[in-house]
Order: sequence, then structure tokens, then C-alpha cells
Amino acid sequence: MSARRRVGLPRGPNVAGALRHTIWRNVFHAVGGYRVRGRAPYEAMVVVANHASHADTPALVAAFPSPYKPVVVAADDYWYSSPVRRRLLELAIGAVPVSRAGGGYEALVEGAQRVLGTGSSLLVFPEGTRSTDGTLGEFRTGAARIAKEFDVPLLPVAVVGTRELLPKGGRLRRGPVEVRLGQVIQPEDLDEDLAAAREQIAALLAEGPPVPSESRTWRVLRHHLDGPVGLTAAAAWGFAEAIVWPVTAELFLVLFASANPRRAVPASAALAAGSAAGLVTTAVLTRRGVVVPAPWVTPSMRATAREHMATGAGGIWRQALNGVPSKLYGAEAGRSGVPLGRFAVAALGARGVRALAVGAAVAVSARRAEPFLKRFYGPYLGLTTLGFGAGLWLVIRRWRTRG
Repeated sequence: MSARRRVGLPRGPNVAGALRHTIWRNVFHAVGGYRVRGRAPYEAMVVVANHASHADTPALVAAFPSPYKPVVVAADDYWYSSPVRRRLLELAIGAVPVSRAGGGYEALVEGAQRVLGTGSSLLVFPEGTRSTDGTLGEFRTGAARIAKEFDVPLLPVAVVGTRELLPKGGRLRRGPVEVRLGQVIQPEDLDEDLAAAREQIAALLAEGPPVPSESRTWRVLRHHLDGPVGLTAAAAWGFAEAIVWPVTAELFLVLFASANPRRAVPASAALAAGSAAGLVTTAVLTRRGVVVPAPWVTPSMRATAREHMATGAGGIWRQALNGVPSKLYGAEAGRSGVPLGRFAVAALGARGVRALAVGAAVAVSARRAEPFLKRFYGPYLGLTTLGFGAGLWLVIRRWRTRG
């Protein structure tokens, strides 16, 4: 019996656990949203949850960070009936097989030793089978006996929304899923019938349907764009890009205004005003002999800006689609003595038309993509930044080949 009571310490983050955790969280976000409420202690424990869907186990795997490496026990007569199903289960959730036939508790103990002995947490569905109507069934005693025998705490968890997502005998549908963590019960406080754990889970289930998840990044940006902070940031981005900042001004709208489509046009106006002010500032600095750094520009870019601005203030209009940084036009305006008043008007017009066109496109596309963006704004920012970087590299390469 003493061998069975050996409980290890959590081994910290692991690649397999981290991959399962991340992949399943994103899968649930993609099909309707995912949220975890509550906290769990960082130690080996027995996790008991209601069971209404095959999606319950992935939802629980996604709920715990990789150091926990949560492992579920699975019925060998169903999940391990074929080599293909066995391999898929091992890859997807890292399950441990147990028998549902006679002597089931002994098999559960053997599985528990394999899990708890390595410091991982053991996931158990004490109802034994999936509920067809969502009601909470009677709990079997195995989880309580395991917690007592191994002297580990027991954590009640309610999984909400999985029955609607993937009902027993049904097809996958879209919908949010929420995992609600209860209060840990120490082994000495457990009744064998798991009455206290069942009451916690029933109370958590009774709190209502799952709440659709939202990206914290999306929520924060949306809030700031509603007030002066967002407009000030847009103007500052446009001003900096027109002097030295090597990133195109309109990227601000694509990255940030997408979180609040109805504020994309006002942000575009602020961006254009900041850009025009920056161009005039660059012209003034150049006229006074100040050399402002211009990273990632080529001689051919400078030559094109010089040619266009030789025609006067209206030359700035030719910058909109050619890939030449606007700050070069500001510098050439100062170097060629273009009247600052006329240049300011032309710059505001040219930059305003471009910014408003991009802002309108962002407003329309972001409004349509809002259900996706509100859940995946972090990946959206990352992919957009990578895409911009690749595009910028291609533009610079094209201008370098022009000599």
C-alpha cells in the first residue's frame, strides 16, 4: 500500500503539456470562445468534474497551465479498442487507461499511481458516463478514495457549455465553453460519497450559461480608443513617422483601430493631422541644416522624392502609393524652399485622403471580423506585424534594385 501512496512534485513546464494546453485553448476560442474562472493550487491533486461531452476532457486540459500536466483516466474498453484510437488519445490529451469492468477501483489506483507519482494531477469524471440531458448524476466513490489513499487535495470543477458544443451522439456546433474551478477540499475533509464536491459543482453549474470570452488586448485597446488616449497616440504615431519613425503611419489603424471600428475614422483624422505636422517639422529642421536620421531608405527613394518635390508643394500627392517614406518629401520640401504654408495644406490633404481611405477600410473589415478579433486579437497583432515586416522588406528590396 505504501508504494501506491507515493506522490511526486510537479516537474514544471513541459513541451507536451504546453502544446496541448495552447492548442486546445485556441480550438475552443475558434469554435465559440473559452474562459477559465478561478484558481487552483500548484500541486498534485485529484480533479473531479461533471461529464456531458467528449469535449469535457480537452476543456479541462486547456484549463490548467502546462506545469500541472493534467492527465485523465480513460475507459480502456472504448478509447483503447484500436491502435489508431489509442495513439490519437495519447497525442490529444495524454490519457491513462482504466478498466470499467470488475475491479475498476484497482485499475483506477494503478492509473493514479502513474499520474500522481509523477506530480501530475489526475482528472476523474465521478459520474462514470456522459449525461444526455445536462443533469448532474450520482458520483462514484473512486475519486474520494484515491484522494485519501494518496493524501492529495480534491478540486471540484464545473465544465459549462460542452454539451451544447458537442452533445452525446450529436455533432459539433459553435458555442462558448467555460471552466469554473471550485474550492479545494483536503483529503481529511472528504466524505466517500463526494457530497461536498458534488454540491460545489452543482452550484457552479447553476450560475448560468458560459460567458463568451474576450481578448484582454482587444478590450484594453477598445477602451483607450474611445477616449483621448487613442486619438493622441494616433497623432503621435503620424508625427513620429513623418520625422524618423520607419513604420508607415497607417499601420497604427490596422493594428489598433481594428479593436474599435467606429473610432477608426476619427483616429484616421488624428493620424493625418499628426503626419502633416511632422512633415512640416521635418521641412523646418532640414531648412535649418538639421540632418534627421532616415533609416531603411535608399538613394533611389531620395531621388524620387527630390524629383516630385521639384514641382512644388503638390508633389507630396505623388507619395501615396509609391512606397517612398513621407519624411523624405518633408526633407526635400525644406531643402528646395517650398513655402511652408502651401506644403502644410498639401501634406494635410494628401495624408488625410490616404489615412481616411485606410481608416474606412479598417472600419468595415474590422466590424465584420469583430467576433474573431475579440477572441484572437493577440495572434492578429502578431500576424499583422509579421506581414508588414515582410511587405516592408519587399518594398526596400524593390527600391534598392532601381539603383
